[in-house]
Amino acid sequence: MTSESCDVLVIGSGIGGLSAAALLVAAGYKTLVVEKSPRIGGRYSTIDHKGFKITTGAIEIEMGGVIQKVFDAVGVKLDAKLASSFKYRISGKDYDMPAKGGMRAFISALAESEEEANRVMGGLKKALAWQEPADNITLRQWVQQYTENERIIRAFWSLVSPTHFVNDDELPAGKFFAYLKAPKASAVGIAPRGPLELMESLQAGIEAKGGQVWTKCAATKIAVEDGKVVGAVVKQGSESVTIAAKAVISNTGPRKTVELAGSDNFDRWYLNLMDETLRPAPFIAVHAASDEPLVDCDSLVFVTGRRLSCMNTPSLLCPELAPRGKYLLMAGGTPLSSLPPYDVKADKEQIIAELKAEIPDFDKRAELLMVSYFRGDVPGYHSWPGYDMPQKTPIVNLYNVGDGVKPAGWIGLPACAKSAEMVVEDIKWRLKTAQ
Repeated sequence: MTSESCDVLVIGSGIGGLSAAALLVAAGYKTLVVEKSPRIGGRYSTIDHKGFKITTGAIEIEMGGVIQKVFDAVGVKLDAKLASSFKYRISGKDYDMPAKGGMRAFISALAESEEEANRVMGGLKKALAWQEPADNITLRQWVQQYTENERIIRAFWSLVSPTHFVNDDELPAGKFFAYLKAPKASAVGIAPRGPLELMESLQAGIEAKGGQVWTKCAATKIAVEDGKVVGAVVKQGSESVTIAAKAVISNTGPRKTVELAGSDNFDRWYLNLMDETLRPAPFIAVHAASDEPLVDCDSLVFVTGRRLSCMNTPSLLCPELAPRGKYLLMAGGTPLSSLPPYDVKADKEQIIAELKAEIPDFDKRAELLMVSYFRGDVPGYHSWPGYDMPQKTPIVNLYNVGDGVKPAGWIGLPACAKSAEMVVEDIKWRLKTAQ
């Protein structure tokens, strides 16, 4: 068994892990990232399939916010093309959702009267400007205070399904408004040649500043002594390597972190909290090929289906994602219940049926490429928004980053990067004061 040492070891190369590494090397810390897969990026990466570049999860990346700070920290360009505005679909017709007044336009188009639209919008304005609801009611229950119009209720569902990966009757109302109030990036974009290339450029920036990223290198144990993390053991090929570290960051999800470090090293309250709180969020993603755009939008079109909640054609903006003369369609949504057990076969069949209902002559015009059901060890999120674990663990200098430890109000890739930023700030303070 060989040995290595670093200031901080990062386990996992998702956006949370690479963000942490970038911020650490920019601050001068010797940092090593280990990734069990041959491909970095986690659920923001790329699979090459039949000439198409298919994302392993997210397709859009926020520009101008915390992720921009991460790229800037290592002097790397966040190379993404600016996506168009969101749209919403009503009875087969798509409408632009303007940057200002978009929600009003959506609700007004679905309302049975101006009075009904005013009631719903009045409730929204009061919650945003005065007092948001508590978490003792769901978003659906909150909307039902103002209307029983199922079309409007489904509109709120279509907004949270592709962003929060839960349904409107599962999301606490307070968490929805925390999201609306949280800082937002100035724009969203799509990586022209797929997420993996963007993550590889971030890796190059990390390595240019002295950091290391090892792929095909699985962590087998997080080492703990006297309640404090001291490093980890990783499997590199046929060889085990002991890595000494002053701090360890896990981007594998809280449950995997406990498994690697051993549950006996964790306080009972933490294990209880994990059992009571942590709820992996599932998501269903569909990718299809066509000779013509099936949806005229590179950003999201929100759909008020039962499982299908969004569609887009990212190759309209980034033709490099598809073979010449072809277009890539993405669609997605959530199962009827985000709690297991899941009926994977039925959920996949239903979301495909809804997609075919939205796109005329789908069977003649399109070829299904891939249907992915994110759940279990590879969920949409490691926990529902509002059901996150703390970033610190009871083991001193052992942290989690990623979508199982999201800050309140944050979702998606920015939530992962923000969790990394928060952890790095704590590490910088602790390692400095320990000197």
